[in-house]
Amino acid sequence: MERARNDLNVIILVGRSRLHLLGYLTSFLPLPDYHRFGAVCKNWSIVIRERHHGPAQQLPWLVLGEDSSTEKRVFFNLAENKHYYMDIPELHEHFVCGSSFGWLFGVDIHMNIRMVEPFSRKSYNLPPLDFCPAILNDPDHNWEVLKAISDHDPCERSDFTVMVVGYNYRVAFWRHGDPTWTIPYKSYGAINDVVFFKGKFYAVGYVCSDQIFVVDVGLGLDAELISLDHQVPMLPNTYKYLAEFEGELLVLQIQKARGIASGTRNEAWPCPHKGTTNIVVHKLDLDLEGKSCFECEHLDNHALFVGNNSAVIIDPKRVPGSGCIKNSIYYTHTPSDIGRCCGNDLGIYDMVQKRLARYYSPEALFSSESSFTYLFVFPTWLASN
Repeated sequence: MERARNDLNVIILVGRSRLHLLGYLTSFLPLPDYHRFGAVCKNWSIVIRERHHGPAQQLPWLVLGEDSSTEKRVFFNLAENKHYYMDIPELHEHFVCGSSFGWLFGVDIHMNIRMVEPFSRKSYNLPPLDFCPAILNDPDHNWEVLKAISDHDPCERSDFTVMVVGYNYRVAFWRHGDPTWTIPYKSYGAINDVVFFKGKFYAVGYVCSDQIFVVDVGLGLDAELISLDHQVPMLPNTYKYLAEFEGELLVLQIQKARGIASGTRNEAWPCPHKGTTNIVVHKLDLDLEGKSCFECEHLDNHALFVGNNSAVIIDPKRVPGSGCIKNSIYYTHTPSDIGRCCGNDLGIYDMVQKRLARYYSPEALFSSESSFTYLFVFPTWLASN
């Protein structure tokens, strides 16, 4: 009996070692192969589900709408120039309003917010958000959550916090375990973007605002948006974003031109197109007295992916063959003031050449050949974690 028990323990240890080795091997796989690996058999699926080793670093995927016939979520793999269709029922009929650490945030018509890791299908149901309780009874309230991010990966820390930009360009946060959302006090101004940076959330004003705010969520109900003194020269009528790069805070200002997008599926409802014409980037050093800043001419050969997500920095040298352009900003932007139309401004800004290019045609979202829902889409970058 004792020998049989020892033999069984050896078999279990060998089995675990094999699974550990398989898990290690998956760290060299790109994301599509990583998840094909998990479809081979039950044991290999366990390796992927436990995620002791994530996939190799690669370019983020673009999250689009749902396939109208299968209800699968549509992703665009930039490196392969290819669409992928994934069954994520947790996000069915949800507007995807952001991503962080490989998780997606979705909000439904009742303002219920869900946080989903799309490959393992782990999820959290967050409390309903009541920026304006009256809109919950209005079937046409248009899903008043514009962006959502997290400060940490829930797979690594249970004490994570989610921050959203929502109704009337206000912000709210929810700490894991809280029964409700907290709306920090702000005396004036509207918010366009938020980022988690050095232990605190920072926010930047909407279009005509020249303010940058900080909020300490550790203060709970006493939290408030505090305006910072800064030296960033704010350009008029620009959409502003924040990102962290090499320990400093980047302030991006996106200048737009107004026009009309072509090729819409519904010509009776043309989508106003505010195409990007220029992007100006400043580095703001909050540690120095006077919070000094300077214009950023390059990204030290990195690429920045920014939009309706936590900003992602990629070193193109670590993803050879992907076609990623160094010192470039890959942006996806749909101004919220045109309604939940579609992501009609998707491009690359080469900071050195000061040149704009496309990586994904907005006409693809309107094409009659497209089977996925083009309404209610703010294309969002999803980075593997």
